Amino acid sequence: MANEDLEAEAAYIERAYQELERMRRRAQELLGSMKGADPDLEWALARRVRALADQPRALCFGRIDSRHGETWYVGRRHVEDEGGDPVVVEWRAAVAVPYYRASHSEPLGLVRRRQFVVEGPRLLSIGDDLFDGTGAAGRPRGEEALLVELERARTGEMLDIVATIQPEQDEVIRAPAPGVLAVQGGPGSGKTAVGLHRAAFLLYSDDAMARANVLVVGPGRTFLRYIAQVLPSLGEQAVVQTTLVDLVPEVSGAPGRGDDPAAERLKGDARLAQVLARALEARRGKQGGDLAVSVGVRRVVLAGAEVDATAERVAERGLPYAIGREVLRTQLLARLAGRWAELTGSVPPDGAAFERAVRADAGFKAAIDARWPSVAPASLVGELLTRPALLDAASEGILDPAERRLLLRRRARDWTPADAAVVDEAKDLIAGQSRTYGHVIADEAQDLSPMQLRMLARRCPDGSMTLLGDLAQAVGPWAHRDWRELGAWLPTHGGLRVVELRHGYRSPGQVLELAGRLLPEAAPDVTPTIAVRPGRSSPRRVAVTGEIGAAVAAEAARLAREWPTVGVVGPTALLGVLGAALPGAGLGELGKAVTVLAAVDAKGLEFDSVIVVEPAAIVAERTERAAGLRLLYVALTRPTQHLSIVSAGPLPAAIAA
Repeated sequence: MANEDLEAEAAYIERAYQELERMRRRAQELLGSMKGADPDLEWALARRVRALADQPRALCFGRIDSRHGETWYVGRRHVEDEGGDPVVVEWRAAVAVPYYRASHSEPLGLVRRRQFVVEGPRLLSIGDDLFDGTGAAGRPRGEEALLVELERARTGEMLDIVATIQPEQDEVIRAPAPGVLAVQGGPGSGKTAVGLHRAAFLLYSDDAMARANVLVVGPGRTFLRYIAQVLPSLGEQAVVQTTLVDLVPEVSGAPGRGDDPAAERLKGDARLAQVLARALEARRGKQGGDLAVSVGVRRVVLAGAEVDATAERVAERGLPYAIGREVLRTQLLARLAGRWAELTGSVPPDGAAFERAVRADAGFKAAIDARWPSVAPASLVGELLTRPALLDAASEGILDPAERRLLLRRRARDWTPADAAVVDEAKDLIAGQSRTYGHVIADEAQDLSPMQLRMLARRCPDGSMTLLGDLAQAVGPWAHRDWRELGAWLPTHGGLRVVELRHGYRSPGQVLELAGRLLPEAAPDVTPTIAVRPGRSSPRRVAVTGEIGAAVAAEAARLAREWPTVGVVGPTALLGVLGAALPGAGLGELGKAVTVLAAVDAKGLEFDSVIVVEPAAIVAERTERAAGLRLLYVALTRPTQHLSIVSAGPLPAAIAA
């Protein structure tokens, strides 16, 4: 590429940054002048100011030339000059679609696509795809820039992929919002990044969704910290990123002790919703005495049968429990006012004063509490899990005696992560869900239980959802083998579509080949991921004859001299040993040069180099061998550059050869 081309493009990029700064100053001035004038306009201007904020990632990363002589520069956000003509078109705009999807077989009206390799505002090099019939098919889009990005050292934070989105990824990102979209993607296919860019795209194309917000649910807090900067780097703030446990504050503050797998699976069973509903119904008193209240010098009485009948009619309406209690209160107030009119020949002269007097009456409160007592969701669940008689009555014909024993514990508020979905169900039964979202994106969805899927369904009753995951990495008690299984618990009136991301961009070919040997037994229905690049080194086996901790520490020190980030992934039982052998490492904490993680906590994360410790012990962490092999598959596919395996014992047969 001629130097004059590089210089010209560098000058254009510099101009784009200058125009962006001008636009930002103008938006800030407008926002300041509109303070307090029009809330809707103020909201839109504030969102625009945030979108125009400067980011360390490249503003402009490419250009497309059409056969009609039009040229468009594509970048992170729209930039225009003072006359309103575009300087950079945003990647989400329709005009940018050919930049991502044009191929030699389908050029989509282009004669050239130019990819910039940039470092912030600095242009490093240029690569052209010429659609003149002479190009090679099958190469990744923007191959040079893609490989530069894939070779970039990891920092402990996920980076956006907006400059290097591949055609199959772009199709998922721009897929229509209605319905449930399940995205099956192997290791390093970019499914998490695709999901986040999909959130940004949906917010861009739908103001109503921006107001309703998008909910992004991740498998754990470490994972959320890892992805936290992707959407802000794309200029989007109207997103809530959380875990399912953190959606339930009553449980999220607990120490986090887990259940055994059988109890965890049972707490994810949709039958628990029936048990809770029956336990809540049992709280209502079916019969009570007369209701007598004193208002001034008069005594107003409703017969107990009339009060009971009123409560039953309210119950038949199927309202959330707390709302039903309030409706009962309102209806009894109305009946007492009617009785007052019968006694006096007129309505109460001061209706508000009459209502206050009745509400304050001890007899009125007692009558409500006897028939419809106040119940807190956490108390309902806590008592159910600690009182055998209550559990027996609520689960008769639903759970067998052995299952009930699995649920019982000694302390009501000794919460575990699996309790979150149960408490959330109780909250819905009692109060109803008040917060819904325009779209829900759930990562690692292949492990979600029916009760967890019900949590998602409540937060998006329209059924506009994206489920991300890999069936070959399904390692939880509710590991699914088919994406359509999840539709039974979700609002799928908009349909359920399954798409597959076939290419792996993170792990080098040698790593995916080794890990792929596990699939025939671990996940026989899953197609192996196709690596887009070879690695610079083959996986290394370190056979240990002495202390495993010392051997891991030595290998970590060796790798840390070559790679910025090292992940040490092992069985949960060895975390203490590994942490002691690597005192400067982050135990489950990203951002350190060396991070120690249990295999089950490594899903979705990536490191430059990875040490997998005692693979056979990782497999043994699951009672079902196929599930254990899938857990090992997760561990083996975390590196972007190099994999080492450190083991004192024999390796599983599939990877021993």
